[in-house]
Amino acid sequence: MNKIFRLVPAFFTVMILCSGCASTSGGQVPAWMSDWRTVYPDTEYIAQRGRADAEETARTEAVAQIARYFQTSVNASLKTSIQSVTSGENVSETTSVVNDVDVMSQVELFAVETTDPFYFKKENKWYCLAFIEREKAWNQYQPTVESAKAEFYSMKKNADDESDPFTKSSLYGKTWKSGKILLEKLEYARILNAKKEAAYSDDRKCVSEIPALIAAEKEKCTVYLSVSGDYGNIISSSLSQTLSKNGFKIAKNQKESLYTAVATVETNSSGNDPISVMPSLDLKIESRGGKTVYATQIKSGKKTLAYTLENAQKKSYPILAEESSKIISSELSEKN
Repeated sequence: MNKIFRLVPAFFTVMILCSGCASTSGGQVPAWMSDWRTVYPDTEYIAQRGRADAEETARTEAVAQIARYFQTSVNASLKTSIQSVTSGENVSETTSVVNDVDVMSQVELFAVETTDPFYFKKENKWYCLAFIEREKAWNQYQPTVESAKAEFYSMKKNADDESDPFTKSSLYGKTWKSGKILLEKLEYARILNAKKEAAYSDDRKCVSEIPALIAAEKEKCTVYLSVSGDYGNIISSSLSQTLSKNGFKIAKNQKESLYTAVATVETNSSGNDPISVMPSLDLKIESRGGKTVYATQIKSGKKTLAYTLENAQKKSYPILAEESSKIISSELSEKN
């Protein structure tokens, strides 16, 4: 007699919602013990066998083996899938699009069934087979795929409808994250039922085009940087590098740029002999049409003491530059 389980376990955490399951001890060895891949052919089933000292442990181990199978297979396929869609000729720097490849941290198991555990006297061990009928599992899993697909296309439409390149790039970045989730679901679906998953090939292709769309919009993001209150070009140089690393192209003059970044540095000095300073930075990036696409205010977390304002600036501005670079990079990466 087979038992049916509905499971949503974290990897290596298996929750079996049943009690009083039947088992057999000794007697005729069931066919799945000696030739389970014939009894449960791969074309129709995903099956794994568990072996343990106790019958329920054998059942749990069999289900856990299926979870491990999905974890390993989906992660390997997902890495290949995501990396491959960012390696096209239209993407010059894939690292600006994909920082890390996120892989599955959990495994959802659908329509899992197990055989009755069997006690094999010769080995003094219990055996159990866990299996998933592909067709039945697909019927349960398809709504999850469809939900991820709908979310992806909704976000893509928002990005397609945007006219500002920086904002458009940001929205495509969010679309790409949604696309990776869809790819994860599709990789899972492909292992579950490859024939059914094949119908989503056009959706995979659409996801694969997002990195090139991001790169195309970033090419338009030229910015002219204007900094007041700087000392020795410390803040200007740092901001130029930070903006460049985060998708902006620094323009030599305002006419050549689509955006203007205006930065104001304040020393916030107090006292005399010595002078205490805690400099701050106010940065705003606007498009030609006057739309603010990014703004931030940063105050140094460290107080600097010196006997002259110049020396205080020499000490404190590099600290502000480093702090600002980290914060701005983090905030811009969230947008992308």
